[in-house]
Formats: sequence, structure tokens, C-alpha cells
Amino acid sequence: MSDVPQDKVTVLSAEALAQLKAFPLHGDERLQNKLLWKSPSGDTIVGLIQMAPGARDDGHNHPSATQHTWVVDGTVSIGGVEATAGSYAFVPPGVDHETVAGDEPVTMFYVYQPFAPEHDHHDH
Repeated sequence: MSDVPQDKVTVLSAEALAQLKAFPLHGDERLQNKLLWKSPSGDTIVGLIQMAPGARDDGHNHPSATQHTWVVDGTVSIGGVEATAGSYAFVPPGVDHETVAGDEPVTMFYVYQPFAPEHDHHDH
């Protein structure tokens, strides 16, 4: 959300988050990404990924970025390791990781930190 003020506290209610536009991750409609915040320099990106039951984000890596992920709802496999609601996963730069949703919808909150500010968040 590039329109979030940088000089005051911003709170998005559950209703506002529900209304926030999502875009398909890697063109897959079963993987929806909601961009919540991006720093002015582009060195930190924060968002929500929502996965349909059984959805799969094929193995990929981020050569020049770290990713921190908190599982909010559901169960997901991240890099072959099961993560349930309340779990945290750290993906270091260059490490291949496939993400696979379990039998229920999955919501994950992430912080994506590219080393190069011009890195495009749509590519992760």
C-alpha cells in the first residue's frame, strides 16, 4: 500500500484488510497476495499471502532477498517442513522452497527484504 502515511500510526481493520485488492502470485489464482506496506526505498515489503486448500507455490528461491513468514491460519508445508497456525519460517537468500497448502485455506503474513531496493515484489 503505497498510500499508507509514513509519519503516523496506521491501523487497517479486519474489514479494511478484507477489502484490500489482492493479486495472483506467479499468475496462480489459488495464490493471492495482498501488499500491506512497502518502505519508500523498497527495501522492505510486507503482505499477506492467502492460499486455497491444496494450492502449491512451486519451488523457487530469492537470490537477493530474505523472507520471514508467519502462518496465521491453516497448515502449510514450507521447504518440506510443516508449519501450522502460529508458526514462523525464515527463508534465507538463494534457498529453494516450495510452499504447499494443506486441506484448509492458508493465510500467511510475510516480510520480504530484498537487498536491492529496485527489486520487484511481484517476482517472489
